[in-house]
Amino acid sequence: MKRSLLLCLTTWCLLCATAFAPLKAAPLARPDAQAGGISSYTLANGFKVILIPYSSAPNTRVELLVRSGSKLEGYGETGMAHLLEHMLFKGAGDRQNIKDDLTKLGARYNGTTSQDRTNYFETVDADPQKIDQLIHLEADRFIRARFTAADLASEMTVVRNELENSEKEPSQLVLSALARHGFNWHGYSRSTIGSRSDIEGASFAALQAFHRKHYRPDNAALIISGKFEPQRVLALASRLFAVAKNPPLERPANWTLESPQTAITKSEISLSAGTTIAASAWKLPGVKERDAHALDLAAATVCDADWGSLRKDIVLERQLAVSASCFTWNQTDYGRLISFAKADQKANADVLSQEVVQHIQNAAARGVSQEQLDRARLSELNRFQNALTSHEAVARLVSEAEAAGDWRLFLWERDVITSVTLEEANVALKKWLVPSNRNDVMLRHAEASSPLVFPKPTSAEERVKGQAWPNLLSAADPAPTSLLEIAKSTVRFDLEGQNVKVALIQRQTQGDRVWLSFENDFGNFEQLKNRKTSCDAAGALMAYGGNGLNRDALSARMEKLQAIWQVNLAGLYLEVPRKNFAEAFQTLIASWADPLMPVVEFERYKASRIAALEAALTNPIAMADNDVRLRFDNFPEGHWGQPKTYPKLIQEVKNLNYQAVRQCSQDFGKLSLARIGVVGNIGADDMKDLWVKTGLKNPAPSTYARVPTPAAPEKVDVTQILVALPDKTNAKVTGTTVVPIQSKSEDFPALQLAVFALGGNSSSLIWLQLRETEGLAYSSGMQLAASSFDDRSTIQLYATASSSNADKALASLQSVLSKALAEGLTSEQVEKAKSAWMQKRKVSLGDESQFASILVNSLYDGRDFEAIANLDKKIGGVNATQATAAIRKYVDPSKLLWAVGKGQ
Repeated sequence: MKRSLLLCLTTWCLLCATAFAPLKAAPLARPDAQAGGISSYTLANGFKVILIPYSSAPNTRVELLVRSGSKLEGYGETGMAHLLEHMLFKGAGDRQNIKDDLTKLGARYNGTTSQDRTNYFETVDADPQKIDQLIHLEADRFIRARFTAADLASEMTVVRNELENSEKEPSQLVLSALARHGFNWHGYSRSTIGSRSDIEGASFAALQAFHRKHYRPDNAALIISGKFEPQRVLALASRLFAVAKNPPLERPANWTLESPQTAITKSEISLSAGTTIAASAWKLPGVKERDAHALDLAAATVCDADWGSLRKDIVLERQLAVSASCFTWNQTDYGRLISFAKADQKANADVLSQEVVQHIQNAAARGVSQEQLDRARLSELNRFQNALTSHEAVARLVSEAEAAGDWRLFLWERDVITSVTLEEANVALKKWLVPSNRNDVMLRHAEASSPLVFPKPTSAEERVKGQAWPNLLSAADPAPTSLLEIAKSTVRFDLEGQNVKVALIQRQTQGDRVWLSFENDFGNFEQLKNRKTSCDAAGALMAYGGNGLNRDALSARMEKLQAIWQVNLAGLYLEVPRKNFAEAFQTLIASWADPLMPVVEFERYKASRIAALEAALTNPIAMADNDVRLRFDNFPEGHWGQPKTYPKLIQEVKNLNYQAVRQCSQDFGKLSLARIGVVGNIGADDMKDLWVKTGLKNPAPSTYARVPTPAAPEKVDVTQILVALPDKTNAKVTGTTVVPIQSKSEDFPALQLAVFALGGNSSSLIWLQLRETEGLAYSSGMQLAASSFDDRSTIQLYATASSSNADKALASLQSVLSKALAEGLTSEQVEKAKSAWMQKRKVSLGDESQFASILVNSLYDGRDFEAIANLDKKIGGVNATQATAAIRKYVDPSKLLWAVGKGQ
């Protein structure tokens, strides 16, 4: 079986070399670690020297290891680690060309870059003078590299050629796609070679900065193996590398990890390749985890080139592919098990992918036998034992382990492979080789075509140079300075002969726009009983055209009129330039009065609504929120506002028929008692004339009667709600109570201010503790939703956090509330809340787009701009004693229902 970059060849280790003997370290190096005949030393600047002595070896290998691979490249830096590797074979110190110097020494040399590290290594005959020169050379390369801009220009083309040699190769394209889709955030998603544009566009200054950032002594090591004089090479390396300085920046490190998820991702590539490829990858833990090695051993039963089952089944027996293989690729942070099958260009990629994946996942489900595990273990131990015969092979193992964090890891891996049990191996198979941890890539043959070539971005300066544009900013009336100013400018009137009330503010708005909100109050309790599901559907369908215009035609007309609009059963909303207002309003009101209600959209609505409700069943936050609503349910049966379980809602939608939906539109989609709020440069007479032109006739006598909401329930089960579901990272914590108060109650201003002080702004007590101090919550606070007519208002504390912090967020919310109730709100806290409240209100005075909705609502509940000003005045008069009394009166901890929705 093909093994990982780290090779994982770690079995028992008695190196075929001289026994370890403590060295008299050079003054600047201190002994660091010793194991298996290998020793390491660390200089004061963090640089490490690792010695692997083989006294009988005929030669010596010297390696400079830098823990800087492509995974640490930033935006615009892709390929820079590899490009820098090429550059560091140029000049250094007094050297004109490192390659020439290595050739003169008769060295066998190379440099490589992986996603985890970059290394430079060379082997010479065991001549002490040559070994000294190699150490000098690597010190120059590391400390005194002096590549030039001209070097970059010439070498860039070489690296680009490497890219061009692989970027169209089918297998490489598939492997790159597997990486991209397997890692959303981690640097393993990118190839080491990098992006063509980054390679071509890399500046000399950027490459120098990358070099300074990563090539620092506490991020590097010198590994010497073979025959050498330990005292001599350690003293020389210590002296030469001790002068290296670390920059005043933290050492580069990778903290980017993948978020857990349960999703199969699939991608397809169509290419003139003459072949079909199906590949899959399962993400695994990194090389420092036992599971990675347990699974690696177990996977041999499927992946081994000689006795594994995959090739035998897919290639030899069923002849679905010309080749099929799988292998583990173990790296520092993550590993992967990758399967790869090739067939001729006429093969069915879907079938091939399905059969390979099914084979592997069936094998994982069956597990391995003790005999199979022992055979795989023996193969790995033999591979390791064979590596011990070559100091260069051992040096490669040590180098990869050091890049992963510590060179002794290769010994630890040997111990893990020796000790993995059958249970461990089979648990690892079943845990990691699951569909939700897989991504698939399929390459299909397609006819050759020429790629589109995109131009390089044009200079913005070039585009605008010498241009002149007229003033686009229109004049508008100054923003109101107070709520009372807005109240005085409000005009109210009834439309002649109609049950339509209008509230209008005439002003020159920014962009000369008009906002209109039209709401039609309909029905009574008996008429609306048990009809919310069907009437919600009717409202959705009314957006799909009317008055002879289908949705496309209606949208096209409104786009031409530059309108933003909505239509539903309860009315319509319109935002449009003043010059187009009349036509847009007439078009929308006609569509509302005579909707098409297309049957095909009804079926689509049902399907999408059911899908949304079924998705809610898998969302712990939605489930917990709904459970809270159900606990406070004291509504009469069939009430419009009665909460229902998600399964019941799903069943209601499934049972929904078109005729019931159409009947809702016929019963309630006609003028009853209507309200209109308008803001813009339009007068009352203009609005009256426009209404006449709509042609809407007098309705039949209205049967509308407001459906009251029941008063707050007296008894509620406040046993804590906990909904925990898998594969969810976010959580929401709430504490809810429903209390007998309305917005017109005497206590309301004090209660509103107390809630605002506790959790209504970014200076509130809840926010400061949970977000700013403890950092537990993404959002947190407290809110009050009050009825304008009935003694039923909801108070809720809330916090959204990660699932792992849900319990802490709950405890923190409870502690803030307990302290406020016990100690009371201070004058400073109350005055700060008042100031924040008034500043928030002041900002809202400039948002004229919201005025129309306030006007139309005020015609229903009387909460107009004057009423809002009066509320603000009362809030301004509340003191700390009154605010504390209100919160203590209405927030009883024993009556709070706490709920947590989170991931498991």
